[in-house]
Amino acid sequence: MKQAQRGVALLVVLWACTLLAILVGGFASIARVEALQTRFTLGQQRARYAAEAGIMRAIVLAESHHRQAMLEQTGGAPSVDISVPGDGRSLAFEFDHVHVTVGMLDETGKVDINTADPRVLRALFVAAGCQEARADELTRHVVAWRGPTASPVSDDVTSPPSMLLISGGSPSKRYTAFAAIEELQGLPGMDPALYNTVEPAITIWSGRPAPEPDFAPVLAMAAVRGLDPARAREVVLARDSAPPGTVLQNLPGGITLGGAVPGNTITFRADADDGHGSRTTVEATVQFPMVGLERGANERLYTVLRWRDGPSS
Repeated sequence: MKQAQRGVALLVVLWACTLLAILVGGFASIARVEALQTRFTLGQQRARYAAEAGIMRAIVLAESHHRQAMLEQTGGAPSVDISVPGDGRSLAFEFDHVHVTVGMLDETGKVDINTADPRVLRALFVAAGCQEARADELTRHVVAWRGPTASPVSDDVTSPPSMLLISGGSPSKRYTAFAAIEELQGLPGMDPALYNTVEPAITIWSGRPAPEPDFAPVLAMAAVRGLDPARAREVVLARDSAPPGTVLQNLPGGITLGGAVPGNTITFRADADDGHGSRTTVEATVQFPMVGLERGANERLYTVLRWRDGPSS
């Protein structure tokens, strides 16, 4: 082979080796990216399923506590001492090497936008940072949406005077209760920032005119008569510093805590962290049946009213 031919052959071999190296390097880079994506997805799924397991475990504890509370109300003696916080405090445990914390908040501790007294609604908006004029306007809109009562108006053409007054005097106005918390975003004067502030403190499943202080978060506590945001924080701090159910007297605003009967609707918030950068949040609002102690054959253990998957990272 001539020297020139050997030089061309060498160049071809070098070019082929370079091309092969580029191809192999590209495949290796793609494989690495896919491996990282798979690891990330696997971590997210493990965290999510661990959070769901935390929700299920907390539901079992809450259901047992619910049954024990009903037993005490009927004069029976509870078989076991089950202490389950309903004021937002968390239970922590490990599940499949994932750290899970589950907070449980009794819905009676929130402000029910369907049944809350207008003064409670106004206090809630003021505590959320609204000026008094805006708080008054928002309160009027809430009452105008739901009507003086949370029940829908019948098709009868005659409406009570109070209902005509709120609806602007039009007998064709029909009131409907809030069917979902998110409907509050449709009120005139409501913006995303304010909604995100009040959303953790409102509910449609309490049926109470005011929040129960034993379970109320800070913002809902500030809507309790006799309390402002500063005093509400003091009350919540004192409550959270004591074991669940502890009787606390002479708190700011004359509030006494302890001994409240828990409701049958609880919001569970589970946060899962695998320790390697994968975190996720799952939130579920669950309602337990208000029935006798003996569960019927067709009775559901619980009903999920709301389920939200929080942000993952």
